[in-house]
Amino acid sequence: MASTNEDAVVLASIRHDGRLLILRHLPDRGTVELGWWTRDEVGSPVHEDAMELAAEAIEVDAFLALCRQAQAGLSNAPADGAVLAGSGRLADGAELVARRVAGAVLLERTADEVSRIELPADTLDRLVEQLPAAREKLGLLGFGLPQQG
Repeated sequence: MASTNEDAVVLASIRHDGRLLILRHLPDRGTVELGWWTRDEVGSPVHEDAMELAAEAIEVDAFLALCRQAQAGLSNAPADGAVLAGSGRLADGAELVARRVAGAVLLERTADEVSRIELPADTLDRLVEQLPAAREKLGLLGFGLPQQG
């Protein structure tokens, strides 16, 4: 049986300004998604902005390094638009980049399509705290491998 997003595993979550930032493993797509969730006027969950990474050790590790470098780069009070960190080319040719924008951090994965998410600095700090445990959970899940059941 093919897996679906019903098999998604939440790896980390952070509340900020009435929204919920969720890092989750989506085995049916072989990705890890970092996305904002909120509720609509009737209380149903609404998925807002999201960034997807390949659910592979090398890319998840590059993302963790990128977030740590971006966090460190913010201490220098960079100007808007400044690049805080970059991963260089990944196995599939994609790149991860962190930029300072409007007092926040814009994380991007550029490949055939661009995937991006904006995080306030304090949310980035909290994400960096949770990423090592999330990385460990992914290791236990086998990353992008289909789950047997």
